[in-house]
Amino acid sequence: MVSHDDSELSRDLGVFEVFTVTAGTMIGAGIFVLPGPAAEGAGSAAAVSFGIAGLIALVATMCAVELSTAMPQSGGSYYFTSRAMGPLVGAVVGFGAWISLIFKGSFALVGLAWYITEFLDVPVLGVAIGGGFVLTIINWVGAEESGQLQNAVVVGLVGILAIFSGGGVLAADPANWSTAATSGVEGIISTTGLVFISYLGIVKATAVAEEVEDPGRTLPRAMFGAVIFVTLLYILVMLIVTGVMSTDEIAQSTAPVADAGGLFLGSIGGAVITIAGILATVSTANAAVLTSSRFPFAMARDNLLSSAFERSSPRFGTPARSIWLTGGVMVALVFVLDVEGLAKLGGTFGILVFALLNITVVILRTAQPEWYDPDYRTPFSPVLPLVGAAAALALIPFMGLLSQVTAVGFIVLGVVWYFVQTRVGDPVQPDHDIRDQILGAQYRQSIDKKEGQIGDDSPIGKHVLAETIEGTTSPHLVTVMRAFADRLDADLDVLTVTEVPSQLPLSEAEHDVDDDWQEQIEHKLALRDHAVVFDHVRTHDRTDALLKSVNDQTELVLVDWLDPIRKRHLRESHVDEILRSEFPVRLAVLKHRGTGEIGDIIVATETGPFDRAEVGVADTVATATGASLTLVKAIPEDASEAAENSAREYLADMTDLLSSPAETELIRTNDIETALVTRANRADLLVMGAPAHPDRYREFFGQTTDYVAAETDTSVLVVKEPGEQVPLARRLWRRIRRLSS
Repeated sequence: MVSHDDSELSRDLGVFEVFTVTAGTMIGAGIFVLPGPAAEGAGSAAAVSFGIAGLIALVATMCAVELSTAMPQSGGSYYFTSRAMGPLVGAVVGFGAWISLIFKGSFALVGLAWYITEFLDVPVLGVAIGGGFVLTIINWVGAEESGQLQNAVVVGLVGILAIFSGGGVLAADPANWSTAATSGVEGIISTTGLVFISYLGIVKATAVAEEVEDPGRTLPRAMFGAVIFVTLLYILVMLIVTGVMSTDEIAQSTAPVADAGGLFLGSIGGAVITIAGILATVSTANAAVLTSSRFPFAMARDNLLSSAFERSSPRFGTPARSIWLTGGVMVALVFVLDVEGLAKLGGTFGILVFALLNITVVILRTAQPEWYDPDYRTPFSPVLPLVGAAAALALIPFMGLLSQVTAVGFIVLGVVWYFVQTRVGDPVQPDHDIRDQILGAQYRQSIDKKEGQIGDDSPIGKHVLAETIEGTTSPHLVTVMRAFADRLDADLDVLTVTEVPSQLPLSEAEHDVDDDWQEQIEHKLALRDHAVVFDHVRTHDRTDALLKSVNDQTELVLVDWLDPIRKRHLRESHVDEILRSEFPVRLAVLKHRGTGEIGDIIVATETGPFDRAEVGVADTVATATGASLTLVKAIPEDASEAAENSAREYLADMTDLLSSPAETELIRTNDIETALVTRANRADLLVMGAPAHPDRYREFFGQTTDYVAAETDTSVLVVKEPGEQVPLARRLWRRIRRLSS
């Protein structure tokens, strides 16, 4: 984030100013234009459509306020989404929100000209250009001056609408409200999508959050009040219009509110509503300039636009260049575009912004980055934000094909602009993206899952089943067996399997286990409080024999891995089979190398969070042997700072859960396998986790694990959690192979 002194904005806006800015972005075309088409689509039930749209908007406002109190920075929806999902999404949202507000402002300028020409014989184009120029100057002078103008405009507008509402309530005929939606529920929903355009200015008011006094208190009060007030006003106006006019009359009117006012206010009614229309269009255009100009300012601070747009005016403390750019584009659109149509098209992108804001809250709440500490929190999260996002997105199909295509065009334009800036400009901010936030969320979920499961010294089972080969028991296997028995307070079941060729009956296979070897094992284990039970099994299928030896008392299966590791050797081997089988308990496979004691243990993973299995197993061995323990994590060399911080925080949190003291080590590398091999060669034991979903076409139970286990010079302990099924294709292949043998 840029921190230059000339990019700081003064905090001048209070509750009333923010209320009027928020309300001013909504009180405009929504009241003076939309009642006609809304009544045509839903009849008197159009008031319900306004209410539904208001509820959806209120949820988005809650999310916007939470984000604003956590990040009270200029830029609004752009700043929020870029910090949660990265600069690419931020560029799309910032560009689209900026353009959509400019469209709305241009439309308001034309509307202003239309209303003024009701009193004065002046050119419409000249009034629109002049109005845009005046509003740009007012916003350049300062947010406080703009806020004062907004106060006066909204107060005057509300006063006139109060007169309209007071007279209309008395004049409305309830019998007219019996004309429900002409097309039923579908008509109400479709009309909700139409009138939702009126609410798009709500979250845009958060673009001035950096200029708000005490945002933790000011924003919730002002913005919630504005949403509720304007929603009730829309409903009331809609009920009055449909209460004094028939649906056919409303559909044929180009100014239904003015015509309705004339029916119960007499000759003065038209003039009063015309004045209200002038105030409404001024309010909308002014709020559009004030809020939309902050998007280029915030994007420039992140190097997505020229740095010229981030500099504040030394005289007025406002983002001068950004304001003049916004005002200039707004006036230019009056010349060349059908602004009313483009304002509606831009509204579709505004709906996407609403949905993204809701999703942003869910992402940040889940990831819990250190800097995210909002003063206000959306209730019932994540359910309420997700429901709000889904409801907003459900309106897009009712906005028309042209609007949908235009929204896609905005997205493409934002993506192209982002990639151009990353190629020709300075590094953009932030340096993380949504993948980093999701990874951070996974880390925290992983830690939450591990709490109470790692480092628990209480007994968790009764028996540990160890499969070994007669006469070849490695020293490290004995050490691990003893560690599990001590730590888990379990007896040991030592299984020796004699695999008999399929063509030979089991009864003809004569082989007895050496009693001296069993005594040596018992002596090496030196267990005082736990029994050691030996069992010998003759079988045609070694893997099935091991599976059948697991019973209700078995808590862990330990396998001695004596087979050599070479290319394609592991596929269909015993180790391959058992790691791909559905074991009901935790499984650990030891590949022994060397004869020394275990004094240095490392736990390694690739890019995701550690599984509970390998960390818990390594902690068990380290606690029983007194070996040093290091948690090692490899991340890509170009990983963002946010990703690195999340990884470091995760490793630190992990050490707090362990029984044995542990160090952490983070490795930046683009060759993860080689880096893990190099680090493992300096230890006595490497503990790794088997992936949850093995790939049939990889040589073993995971590409990284396979390579590291084969290339390292140290002993390797591969751990797998229970319940991880072998894929269906793999099970079928096993059956076919057995039938053919």
